[in-house]
Amino acid sequence: MRVRKIQPRDRAGLQALLSAQAHFRPEEIRVALELIDIALANPGEEDYMILCAEEEEGNLRGYICFGKAPLTDAVFDIYWIVVHPAHGQRGIGSSLLFQAEKEMAQRQARLLLIETSSTPPYENPRAFYQKHGYGEQARILDYYRPGDHKIIFGKTLG
Repeated sequence: MRVRKIQPRDRAGLQALLSAQAHFRPEEIRVALELIDIALANPGEEDYMILCAEEEEGNLRGYICFGKAPLTDAVFDIYWIVVHPAHGQRGIGSSLLFQAEKEMAQRQARLLLIETSSTPPYENPRAFYQKHGYGEQARILDYYRPGDHKIIFGKTLG
C-alpha cells in the first residue's frame, strides 16, 4: 500500500470509494466530491489537501482530506477518512491518518480536529479516532438532525 497526493486520474476511483460506503447519505457523497474537485482544481493550496492509498496495481483503497482551519494560527481539520469497506481492518486508515498527521506537523499544526456523527453507523469511525489518540472535545446535541449529535474529536501535536 502506498500513500500519495491526489492526482486528477483519481476522481472516478474516489467517487467509487464514497459510493461503496453504506452509511454515507447522498448529500455526504456530494460534499465529499466537492472537496475532491476543489483539491484537484487548486493543487498546492492548503484548504483541502488529499492523500490517497493505492495498491501496487493502482487500485485506490482509501483517502484522507484535511486542511488548515480558516482564521486559526495552526489548527487543522480532518474532513474525511474513507477506506473501501472490503479492505477495512488492514491498516489503510491508520496509514492515511499517520501520513496526514506528518504533513500537518510539517505545517506547524498544533491542534487536529475531526467531527463526526453520534449515530450507530459511525461507531467504528469514533473508535478509530480514539484508538489514534483523539479525545472528545465537544458534543453538539441534535446538530445534524434530532438525535444525531455532532461529536468533535481533537488531538494536540507538539
